[in-house]
Amino acid sequence: MIQRKQTLFLLAVVIIAIAQFFVPFQNIVITNGHWPICLMPGCSSDIMSSNIYFPMIFNVVILILSAAIIFLYKNRVLQYKLANLLVVFNMILIGLFFILPYSKEGGPEAISYQFGSFLPLVSAIFRIFSRSFYQKR
Repeated sequence: MIQRKQTLFLLAVVIIAIAQFFVPFQNIVITNGHWPICLMPGCSSDIMSSNIYFPMIFNVVILILSAAIIFLYKNRVLQYKLANLLVVFNMILIGLFFILPYSKEGGPEAISYQFGSFLPLVSAIFRIFSRSFYQKR
C-alpha cells in the first residue's frame, strides 16, 4: 500500500483535510471585535450562520474519499476516477469558502481570508500529483 508514490500524496491530502477543520479560513471584523471562522463546530459560534455546514460536509466527504482511495490500491481505474472527482470537490470547496456569507445578522465591516481558505488548493495540487503517478504506471 505505501510502496506507491500516489499513496503518499493521498496521505498528505488526508492530513490537509483534517487540518482544515482547525485552521481558520476567514477573519470577520464587526464593530465589536473580530472572529476567526473555521470548519470546526463551535469555533466562533456566536456570530456564525448555518452556511458553515456546507463546506464542512464537503470537507468530510473529501476526507472519507481520500482515505478510501488509499485502500483501493488493487483497483487502479476506480482510484483514478475517484481522484478526478476529488479535484472537482476541492474546487467546489474553494468556491464555497469565497461565495457563502458566514456571519449572522448584519454584514461584516471587513472580511479577510486566511491561509485555511487556500488549503483546498494545496490539497488539489497533491491530488493532481497522485493522478500523474497513476498515469505513469
